Amino acid sequence: MAMRLQLDAGAWSRSRFATSPAMEVLGVLRQRGRHPAAHAREWHARARRALPPEQLALLEDLVPADHSYAPDFLTPVPRPGESTREVAARIAATPGEEVDYQLDIAVRGRRVWPHVLALHRSAAAYERWRRPMPPALARVARDGGAAVATAAAAAMATLFETVLAPDWARVRAVLDADIGHRADRMAAHGAAAVFDDLGERMRWTGTELVLERDYSGVIDWAGEGVLFVPATTHVGPVLFAAERPHTPVLVYRARGIGALGERPSGAEASALSGLVGVTRATLLAALDVPASTLDLSRRTGWSSATVSYHLGILLRAGLVDRHRRGRVVRYARTGLGTALATSSADAGPPAAPAAPGGPRVPRRRDSDDFT
Repeated sequence: MAMRLQLDAGAWSRSRFATSPAMEVLGVLRQRGRHPAAHAREWHARARRALPPEQLALLEDLVPADHSYAPDFLTPVPRPGESTREVAARIAATPGEEVDYQLDIAVRGRRVWPHVLALHRSAAAYERWRRPMPPALARVARDGGAAVATAAAAAMATLFETVLAPDWARVRAVLDADIGHRADRMAAHGAAAVFDDLGERMRWTGTELVLERDYSGVIDWAGEGVLFVPATTHVGPVLFAAERPHTPVLVYRARGIGALGERPSGAEASALSGLVGVTRATLLAALDVPASTLDLSRRTGWSSATVSYHLGILLRAGLVDRHRRGRVVRYARTGLGTALATSSADAGPPAAPAAPGGPRVPRRRDSDDFT
């Protein structure tokens, strides 16, 4: 069984990439503290410290760890330049009947919609797929879908500001590098190359994307294309969100998330640092995906001039090379550079040294806008 997303050449030409802090939150909530990525486990720990228990319980009820479905109103279709405050406002403004409909889809005892039932093998199979109404969600849902949207938006706003914001510059650099990598692959190998490593249980036939699922259906309203969203917290097959008439969204695991994880220490860190220096070791380890000087500056907290200087030394040593796409120059490790970085820093890049007088904190332009 599969969902089939019709995507002809015209629709594909109008497809695009975007980033979404709400999708990052979704992955954290779904995996809880068991997430395979260290940065996502840390985000969940921060959420447990920052959110009142009833808020965290509501979000975890909406995004269950043991069920594949989460209501789409939590992750509105990304808009260019949108602040996280605006994302939370859009969640809060979701019409109550839309929230109720999305809860109906997966919660037992609520309304059964015939067109949703038709996606499944049988009524019994659909009932098995649905889940019981969890307690924290039940308490809020008694007041209707609008109350659920308002309460969830408040919790998401807290998560955005206290959990994601401190790391968003580094996360955004990884996401931008992933998008740049796929644009380079498309330029070199054609559009089909974009789909090669997006995730399992998905294939492109040339006219449609086929996503293997436990239910079947056709998504035939992608005339304006598909929105591809990389997420550093996504785990498993490509996730889709498709509610007519909104642009269908496909969420996949971003490349290069090792740059966000745990830092090596002790002998492993000192081996590479002793050979090329701490700064150059950090940059070399961070280049598990191609990145620009600005990307690396955001990720490490060093100035662009400092990054550029040390990249020049690595370039002359044959440990990195560079290529230009449009006005952007990206650096990538050579085979020798990769051998050095992976043999001595499998756990990730060494920690950037603290600035004189205290730890270096990446600067953000605005406390409520880190998109």
